[in-house]
This record gives sequence, structure tokens and C-alpha cells, in this order.
Amino acid sequence: MRRIHPRLAHRRPELSQHFLRNADVARALVRRMPLSPGDLVVDAGAGDGALTAALAELGCNVIAVEKDERLYRLLARRFADHPNVTCRHADILTFPLPVTPYHVVSNVPYAITAALMRALLHAARPPDSAALIVQREAAEKFAGTPRETLFSLLWKPYYEIAIACSVPRRDFVPPPRVESALLLLRRRDLPLIAAKSARAYQSFVAKALSHGAPEVSRGLRPFVTAPQLKRLAHDLGFHARGSTSQLTFDQWLGIFRFVEHECLGHDPTSIVRIAA
Repeated sequence: MRRIHPRLAHRRPELSQHFLRNADVARALVRRMPLSPGDLVVDAGAGDGALTAALAELGCNVIAVEKDERLYRLLARRFADHPNVTCRHADILTFPLPVTPYHVVSNVPYAITAALMRALLHAARPPDSAALIVQREAAEKFAGTPRETLFSLLWKPYYEIAIACSVPRRDFVPPPRVESALLLLRRRDLPLIAAKSARAYQSFVAKALSHGAPEVSRGLRPFVTAPQLKRLAHDLGFHARGSTSQLTFDQWLGIFRFVEHECLGHDPTSIVRIAA
């Protein structure tokens, strides 16, 4: 009779659970995270506690949140003698996140990746950083790699977003069908877009990409004249007849600042009206 791997005894397939294979894998991933002893860390969907253990070993104060009642009971028993670990039986998507500085770490069930990202970024107090193990394709979308996406453009003024490393299928039990990656988000000390301009920037990017990835000249037509576009292309180093998907984040930022400050008389509401 084929033996069931002990890590799978409490797995619920409907929750897209793929556990890290062992403590060494968890430690290696934690070493790539921007964390220090004493940091408050929420382990979102702690599972069987692989990352929780590595974080506790580092000296972090960990809140391990787990929705699956069976796994929560195992977590509570495993870390009962760890004063720096608090276990919570809750759904991370509705869990009240801390109001003091904190970080989030998660081996994210693929099915809730987008929902978790929304919950974190739109929290009353978003995390100072997040280290999320997600499907590689999702990580590339969030990080804007190799091409910027609407998500990456909207959030990069506020967070540094990058893929730290790949996480091979063999590092999970059971191995998922797709490749994974460790996605790192770190909140910027000073946003690159002022609060008064945030809505204008969002409207600008959304309008410029409203037809997918159009030619740059078409995407920017509502905001700049042909001579202004030529000047921007020269100064920022892009091709006006290229696709907007070829623009880097820095180029998008430079274009927005030009539009806001030189074309519309420092009035961000003008951009919102044009983009409407």
C-alpha cells in the first residue's frame, strides 16, 4: 500500500494548499526577506507552520493566522511553548491587521492571491513589507516583469516591488503544477507621487492603457501634443510609435510629471477630467 506523505495528512485540496517541503527551504526563503529580530510579522495562512518556525527562529514576533481548523489546532500545539508566536484561527482576508508597524509573510494559496493582495494594500494600515510565495505568472504581473502592467504601474509609486527568487516545484508538498516565485514588496519611505496627485496619476495610467497596450502616441494623445510627445520621447528615451508596454516605470513617471507640471498648470484635477 502506498504511504501518504505525513505533510499531506491534514491537507485540504480545495484550499490550494501546497506546503513547503522542509525547514531548510523555509529558512532559505526567510533569509531573503527584509526582516530583523523583533519585527512584528503576520504569517498569512500559516499552514503547518514551516515559515512560522523559521520566523520565530529569526527572533520575529509572529502572528500565525490559519483558516483551516485542523491546521490551526496543530499550529497552536506546535508553538504553545514559543512566547514570540501567537496563533489565530481566522480567515486572513477578513483578519484585522495590526495598527502598528508590521510585515506580512505568506505561502499564498493560489486561489486567493489577488484577494490577499487587495486586502493587504487596501488595509487601514498596509504592511511595511510583504514577502509572498505566489505563482510565477502572478509574481511577474505584480512586479511588472518583463513588462509593466496596470497593477505594477499603480503601486510602484508607493512600494518597491520585485521578484526575489524562483521557488521550484520540488520545494513543495505536493508539488504544484506551476512554478512559483518569492515576491517582495517594500513600502517606500516617501511616495513618488504626492497624495494630492494620486487620483490624477491613477486616472492618467488607466486612460493611457484603456485600449490594452496601444501605440504610445495613441495612449498619450489625450494628454500631450505631437511636439510635446516628440520632446518627451527624446528626453526619456522611448519611441513614440512603440507600444506602451515597452515603457518602463521611470518613463511612465517622467511622462506623468511632465503632463501634470508643464501641460496642465499644476492642476491634478485637469488630468482626472481629461481621463474621464
